[in-house]
Amino acid sequence: MKRIRNFHHTMPGRVLLFILGLIVVLALLLFTPVGNRIMSPIVEKSLTSALSTPIQVQEFSLTYNRFQLVIQDRFGNTLSTQGGFSLLTLRMYAHYRIECFENNGFNPISQPFKTEGSLSGGIASFTIHGTGDIFGGNLLYQTELHRFHLASLHLKMEEINYQKLLHLLDYPSKTETLLSGEITLKGFDQRDIEGDIVLNTKTEHFTPTPILEDSNGSFTLKSFLADPDGQIRPFHVKVILDASLEHAGVLEQFVGIPLAGAFKVKGRIEGDEKFLRLRASSDVARSDTSLTILIPELEPSSIIFDLKGGDAEQTFGLFATPSPIQGELSAYAELKANSGHINIAILNGVTIPNTLKQHYQITQPLIHFDADVSADITKKGVHYQASFTSDLSRMEIDATTTHDQMLRELLKSIPKNRTK
Repeated sequence: MKRIRNFHHTMPGRVLLFILGLIVVLALLLFTPVGNRIMSPIVEKSLTSALSTPIQVQEFSLTYNRFQLVIQDRFGNTLSTQGGFSLLTLRMYAHYRIECFENNGFNPISQPFKTEGSLSGGIASFTIHGTGDIFGGNLLYQTELHRFHLASLHLKMEEINYQKLLHLLDYPSKTETLLSGEITLKGFDQRDIEGDIVLNTKTEHFTPTPILEDSNGSFTLKSFLADPDGQIRPFHVKVILDASLEHAGVLEQFVGIPLAGAFKVKGRIEGDEKFLRLRASSDVARSDTSLTILIPELEPSSIIFDLKGGDAEQTFGLFATPSPIQGELSAYAELKANSGHINIAILNGVTIPNTLKQHYQITQPLIHFDADVSADITKKGVHYQASFTSDLSRMEIDATTTHDQMLRELLKSIPKNRTK
């Protein structure tokens, strides 16, 4: 008993008492109204520094198991949150609401939006879910963090204004297009990503805009996936894509060429850091079309494109180009880094004289024809083989030549309309 009574005189006793006293002082400082008033300016200064904009703390309350915080920037954008926590289990739950009416301050997207939801969990697993009004549409989202690293993501979009979204990405766009869809991905924390992406667009109006040139010529898949040290950590991916677009032109800034017309595609990307394979299929231009891209060591090595039985007018229309012909078009291409083979065949073709004259400055009568053109690409050049059979003439080409010369020979063989 004497040792117990004298424990506070010993070094361990003094240390323990100091720790207990510090806890009491911190509790009084942190968890009381007086302490909250003292802490409020500190919180305000920290948030101002973290968000890089002046922040005013309107409400701040902290007890041993509850908290409440309301902040506002000088533009009127507001964030409010309240909830509870446990210091013993290191778990918390909270409700949050963000309202950004101005494009400045702590608004991260330079567009008015609002969102609210809840978050809960601890270090091992933390879940955030909510709803939002953004870009004129609605969002429903849920994400899970494992030890504060992204584990899964679920995002549902309804009627998002596509033009506003592209302006956020610094791409020009003039279109009345609404984007909807659903994205479900999981396995980020284990680097074993699986999921589905379903997207569709409805377009009331589309005006082509100048296509921006890619200023980042050094971008590669390797640079995108590498860590700060330039290393590629092992991963596996299996993602399925299903997209339906009323007007393919909404993709022009991403693919770098003018597009038009309706477009549907289903695809899958699967593999790992050693070998990726992208496969896609589409019924574009009433065809049976497939695309395969092989990517060993994150470097694309070959592309195989196969279009069967497409409508010629719709195929030209997809590339926003007036079609000079009607008929059934098939195309096959197998391209590698330094070689390739391309074959284009047209069956039951019919020329469109008005389009040839107006857009291509070629005066020709209406001609029924079949054509077959193939090209073998090597380091030495391009070897063309072509045949053209019409109700007026027949021509065959088998030579190594430029494609311009080949097209001139093809046009020479078509009798010109001599009537004025």
